[in-house]
Amino acid sequence: MGVYRRNDSTTYWMSLVIDGKRVRQDTGVQERRVAGDIFAAWQVQLARAKWLGLPATTPQHTIDELVTEYRMKVTPRKSPASQRRDHVVLERFRTKWGALHLDQLRTKTVEDYLAARLQHVTLATVSKELGVLKSAYGRAMRWEWVTTTPFRGIALNQEGEARIRWLTDAEEGQLVAVAAPWLRDLILVGLDTGLRRSNLVKLERSWLHEQGTVLVVPRQLVKAKKVTVMIPLTTRAATIIQRQVRQGDAPYVFTHSDGRAYSVEQVSMAVMRAAKQAQLPGVSLHTLRHTFISRLVQAGRPLPEVAALAGHRDIKMTMRYAHLAPSHLRAGIQALERRSRVQQTGRALSTDFRVTLESQDFLGNA
Repeated sequence: MGVYRRNDSTTYWMSLVIDGKRVRQDTGVQERRVAGDIFAAWQVQLARAKWLGLPATTPQHTIDELVTEYRMKVTPRKSPASQRRDHVVLERFRTKWGALHLDQLRTKTVEDYLAARLQHVTLATVSKELGVLKSAYGRAMRWEWVTTTPFRGIALNQEGEARIRWLTDAEEGQLVAVAAPWLRDLILVGLDTGLRRSNLVKLERSWLHEQGTVLVVPRQLVKAKKVTVMIPLTTRAATIIQRQVRQGDAPYVFTHSDGRAYSVEQVSMAVMRAAKQAQLPGVSLHTLRHTFISRLVQAGRPLPEVAALAGHRDIKMTMRYAHLAPSHLRAGIQALERRSRVQQTGRALSTDFRVTLESQDFLGNA
């Protein structure tokens, strides 16, 4: 409680407990004496409000403060990939809008940013960027730092376009043929497990169960953090993983010769270079996961089963691949046609039976 300096700030901050909650505020000055005067004035203002019933001014928090607090309290609980995105994206917003008070960021400003970014990136990319700041504003409202959000009414599409890039069998052969041996094993395991990038690159030997035939990814390391993902391994994937495990005693399956794990960025760049060499446009490390899911759907597996293997938190995510299984749609239409034929046959039999009865009545009366 009092005036202090932060490692990430050139100005002095002040801290005080108000109604049982700790409130931190940037004084905006670099001189400790002046910061002390500001802190004393703040204390006087709060005392006047308490004893004389005068309204106390609620400290105005800035976007810079929100970014700092969010990265300290929320980001560490996310997956490694999401943590990296948070740091990059939030630093961009800190540079652009950091000096603004939270209630000074308007919906129009956000929409202008979205329109400008769409000149350079896809809607999915800019939606993911703004999604991080939107989440931070949600926390700010929970912390009572602000009473409204500039994202109200703005629709963000983080799923991107419907088209999904996946590898055919021939393209798989092309990619594997040009990949280095260490990368080839990673690619094949990725194609047969559908693991997300960070889980694939940082695959741990402790995830292997049932004599190395089943892979169990702990819930806390799954993107949604809601379900544990269990994937029975193909013979190809199990053979590769077991060979890698026998080569060393590092906690990770895929490592450098000295036991260090690869980084996601390193593997991602290696896959893109191999794809370029194989003349496969639009292929990235994440394409391996798309291919795994696409092949399951094309094989006619039920979508709930595919969702479980993919670790999707919502069946809606799996439905993006449903168009790859037109046979299911055809089967539905065929079932409808069978139903129609049965009904038509039933009506025909009923008509014939009624005509027979009427004929018998006519003959009897005659």
